[in-house]
Amino acid sequence: MTRPPEARRALGLAAEERACRHLEGAGMTVVARNYRAKGGEIDVVARKGNLLVFVEVRSREDSGYGAPEETVTAAKRRRVAKAARQYLSTVPTDSWREARFDVVVVEGEGNAAEIRHYPGAFDARGKIL
Repeated sequence: MTRPPEARRALGLAAEERACRHLEGAGMTVVARNYRAKGGEIDVVARKGNLLVFVEVRSREDSGYGAPEETVTAAKRRRVAKAARQYLSTVPTDSWREARFDVVVVEGEGNAAEIRHYPGAFDARGKIL
């Protein structure tokens, strides 16, 4: 069943909110959401000490169409990495020492949703690690 764009956007925002709560529960601080740069977007930027984490959030209500992780294509990974390079150019170089790319998946709805976190899911070239 195809949902109207506004319903899909609402589901995406809810998934991002769940992902942010998960990251905060893991000791991170969310410093930006929906950072847009020419040629790419980062759903969530989080920080833990000197570590910056660029997070791609994916969600599905059910796995009938495959796992949400499968939708993080090579092209998407490259766009996230490109946006991350632009983001890094906006923050002081001495404010971070390490950066990584994570994927957070929210599958299901509400409190029953399952969250899967893949730290260091890909590198700055978009290659799966």
